[in-house]
Amino acid sequence: MASPAVIDHLVIRAPSLAAGAAYAEDSIGVSLGAGGAHAAMGTHNLLAGLGGPYLEVIAVDPSLPSPGRPRWFDLDHPPADPHLAAWVVRVDTLPSEQQLGPGVSLARGDLSWQITVRDDGSIPFDGVGPMAIAWQTTPPELAPSGARLMCLIVGLPDPGDLADLLERIDLAAPVSVQESASPRLLAVFDTPAGHRVLSSDGSGLDVVTERQAAIDLFHRTWRYLDLTERAPAHDAAMVASAEASLALWRRAGAPTQWAIGEWQCSRVQAVLGHGETALLHAERCRDIAEADRVDDFVPASAHEALARAYAVLGDFDSARDERNIAYRMALELDDEDRDVIEHDLGTIAIPPA
Repeated sequence: MASPAVIDHLVIRAPSLAAGAAYAEDSIGVSLGAGGAHAAMGTHNLLAGLGGPYLEVIAVDPSLPSPGRPRWFDLDHPPADPHLAAWVVRVDTLPSEQQLGPGVSLARGDLSWQITVRDDGSIPFDGVGPMAIAWQTTPPELAPSGARLMCLIVGLPDPGDLADLLERIDLAAPVSVQESASPRLLAVFDTPAGHRVLSSDGSGLDVVTERQAAIDLFHRTWRYLDLTERAPAHDAAMVASAEASLALWRRAGAPTQWAIGEWQCSRVQAVLGHGETALLHAERCRDIAEADRVDDFVPASAHEALARAYAVLGDFDSARDERNIAYRMALELDDEDRDVIEHDLGTIAIPPA
């Protein structure tokens, strides 16, 4: 089984490293550490860990000569102000994708890698698409900075080509690709100060974009759940996508969406065999259903999730009790909702009493 692609790092283009570092610290509260120079590209960088992926601030290095080719990340045209400019996906072998450009081999110190760079140095997909990197050595592991990448949102007037590309490379990451009036890239972070956003155009996270991302990530989670064979990266992306969808619904949704977000997180944790965490999310789903006005199917779904979590924990008496409650509640639902609940209940492994 080929390894899925994952997000390797995010890139902030800046007029100088000092300006980029100040922007990152002001925006998401991270302090960047030393990176180094890229003699072949005439640039240098600073780095910070994001709990898996990392953040790169990159700028033209005035001490280096012209590289004799267009600089990557379109840095032959330095920005007036720092901004989120690109994201880079890690793959085993660089894909042959015309939109991404050819591979370039680079090295610095003990690190060596290949990365796609378009011939003119521009960033793919109108400046918001990914580049691809294949590390020839062990990728760098950076200490956590306090900020964690929650999800990435990419907007394009016609997002179909990008969505198809990400499907071909089997991207395992919490990424929402959606239609927007103009190209737009947003990264949402979980920080000690709450959720923070970096964007390509200086904009924030509007409610319409946020809700669409919550929907997209809900469906992306189901894509991973439905895989017949999952790699560890798929499992990590499944958890991250479900948690990000829930977090976005908590900001921009209603109690029904909150409850279903908790229900999906419970399902994910149950599938992974994490009974205690599955039970925690199921109890939250039930508590929301009992405290707020929600759609009719939600209470039955909550008890289905409780039954599944108890079954994973091996508490089969409680699992049977919750399953029976869910069956009784399902009888009061319309045919479509009842069929869904009964199907889900039928997939829970509970031995006879």
